[in-house]
Amino acid sequence: MTDKATVLVLGATGLFGGLLVQRLCREGRFTVVCAGRTRQTLQALRDQTGAEYRQFDRDDPDVVQTVLIGLKPFAVIDCAGPFQEYGKDCYRFARQVVELGCHYLDIADATDFVSEISDLDELAKDRCVSAISGASSTPAISSAVVDSLTKDLVEVNSVESAIIPGNRAKRTLSVMRAVLGQVGQPYEIVRFGKNEQVRGWSELRKIDLQTKGKPLVKGRLASMVNTPDVSLFPERYDAQTVTFRAGLELKIFHHALSFGRVLVATGILKSLAPLSSFARWVASWFESFGSNVGGMKVSVLGKDDRGAMLRREWDLIASDGKGPEIPTLPISILLKKLADGDVKPGARPSPGEVDLKEVEQALSEIDAESTLHETRVLPIFQQVLGDAFEAMPEAIRSLHNGFGQRKFGGRARTQGSLGVIGWIAAKVVGFPAAATDISVDVTITADEHTENWQRAFGGKTFNSVMSIDEGGFLQESFGPLSMRLGLRFENGKLHYPAIKGQLFGWIPIPTLLLPKSLAHEGVDEEGRFTFDVLLKPPFGGRIAHYKGWLIRRGSSV
Repeated sequence: MTDKATVLVLGATGLFGGLLVQRLCREGRFTVVCAGRTRQTLQALRDQTGAEYRQFDRDDPDVVQTVLIGLKPFAVIDCAGPFQEYGKDCYRFARQVVELGCHYLDIADATDFVSEISDLDELAKDRCVSAISGASSTPAISSAVVDSLTKDLVEVNSVESAIIPGNRAKRTLSVMRAVLGQVGQPYEIVRFGKNEQVRGWSELRKIDLQTKGKPLVKGRLASMVNTPDVSLFPERYDAQTVTFRAGLELKIFHHALSFGRVLVATGILKSLAPLSSFARWVASWFESFGSNVGGMKVSVLGKDDRGAMLRREWDLIASDGKGPEIPTLPISILLKKLADGDVKPGARPSPGEVDLKEVEQALSEIDAESTLHETRVLPIFQQVLGDAFEAMPEAIRSLHNGFGQRKFGGRARTQGSLGVIGWIAAKVVGFPAAATDISVDVTITADEHTENWQRAFGGKTFNSVMSIDEGGFLQESFGPLSMRLGLRFENGKLHYPAIKGQLFGWIPIPTLLLPKSLAHEGVDEEGRFTFDVLLKPPFGGRIAHYKGWLIRRGSSV
């Protein structure tokens, strides 16, 4: 291109639109025209950047048509939002842009909006233009990272991402409405290969970020949010689990939204979005707290062609308040590629449109730094047992050697509790009653930190969670009771003696009062995995006794 092409930026007076305008004006490759509803703020942006401006309302199709015909822009960028509130005909503006033969890009993070932009594909191809939705942190940057992290993996178990901005990042009303509008709202994710409903701002987790040249970001809270990743990535990467989280640096605000989730989930409030102006006002009182350091984490768990399970994590840290510039970088990259003719015509979501090398080059320009961490991941039983794990029979190893969700079934014989203490303990945990021959189903959900065991005896279920405690021992938790187990493989069997106990995670149980665990796993004459679990109170009686065999669902012996 010899002459400067015109780029029209809608929502230019918002946080991300304003940052994009500044960036495009600095780069100087395009004639930038700002668009918005308020003349005063548009004039201020013009004075700051030198960009032209047009005042109009995108909801008025006649005015939009007049502006587009008059400007004849090369590309139109929608940075307005929140895209979740664009209504029934959500692509009206995008369609007008494409019909007039202009490229269309947006920074949408609304799942349905981004995922269904391909409705305009035939029209875009007919007009020989591109319409790319979600050219932002999610899913454009997140997919560029996952593309790189998974390129040599033969199996992808999980893709988990999180964005954790600093508290001093600017908050516009549109951003607040997008955040609060998700709190407590139900949406679907794919977890362990199945659709599962979760709610926005649930499942709290702590996130740490570490790069070579930036200070450690540690213990930021993050909760589940609905982004295009959760819709697009399961199919794109054949991933069994895909999640996305977002967080706030100040824990008081994060916990406040968690409480708001309860109000929405119980129907007390329909949505928190109407509280956006009030929430923004409250947040302004705390702008001096926290930091101007934020970042992003993308984590992939998968298997390489040698059978090794790997955890790959990409950590990004942006300081000096540069974090809000990150969502605008894919737009800048795509505009250059469009100008060079390197983007195919058609309408589609942004995954695959930018690569990690392009992203990291753009990140370096704002002094943001990213680092890749890779570790080999072992199942928790292999971590505890070490070399003894490989010495066990295949039937035992296969039950404890895997990630994700695996199902087993078989038959069992159960004995109920004896004595008052045994009866109380059995009721608290939910151990099975007596039965001479009963079906048993076991579902094990495992990662590198825990194994969640759900056992169903004749349809009655009870759960336990196995993990590694601070001493490197296997720990099994039944409700409020946690027991440290002296796991050992001996005489062809895997034994689980209890050597220490706690209640509610912090009350130690004296050794004299510790329940006795006479439990072991083995292999029968038919090559099946067998179990024999006897739990006794410290002074006689019985809590539970169940024994039987299991095979992997879908397998045969």
